[in-house]
Amino acid sequence: MHGKDGDGQSQWAVLVDPVGAAFGLIPVVGDASAATDEPETVGCIAWLTLVVPDVPSMCEFYERVVGWSAVSTDVDGEFELRRSDGVASAAICHAAGDHEGVPPVWILGLPVDELDASLRLVRESGGEIINGSTETGRAVIRDPVGVFVALQANR
Repeated sequence: MHGKDGDGQSQWAVLVDPVGAAFGLIPVVGDASAATDEPETVGCIAWLTLVVPDVPSMCEFYERVVGWSAVSTDVDGEFELRRSDGVASAAICHAAGDHEGVPPVWILGLPVDELDASLRLVRESGGEIINGSTETGRAVIRDPVGVFVALQANR
C-alpha cells in the first residue's frame, strides 16, 4: 500500500519484507531520540523486535532499505538496528528459543503496569500467551485476531 498527498508526494507505505513481515515507512517529524531513564509510558510502543529464521539476510535487507546499521548484541545471534546517529531503533532475533512458535513478524513492545494482571486478562479475553512469564518480566502474546505483541513489566 502506498499513500500520496494531492501533489503526488509519498506520505507513507506499507511493505512486506522477503520473509513476509509487514513494515511501514513514514516521514520522520521532529526528534524522537531523546533518551531518558524514566519508566516507559504504559501503553506506548517502547521497542520493536523482528523475529525471523535468517537474521543476517534480514539485517542486510533493512540496512539497504531503511538505512539502519546492524550491530551484534552478543545475545543468541540478536542484532540491534541503529540509525545513522547510533541510536538503537529496533532488534532482529531468531525465531527460536524465546521466540519459538512466532512467525516472521515485527513485534511491538508495550510496557504494562501489572504484567501478571495483563497476562491473566490476555487469557480471559481470548488471547494466547506464546512465551514469557511474570518471572522473566516479558511475554509475547497473540491477541484474539492473531496479532503478536510483547508485554513488558514497566520499570
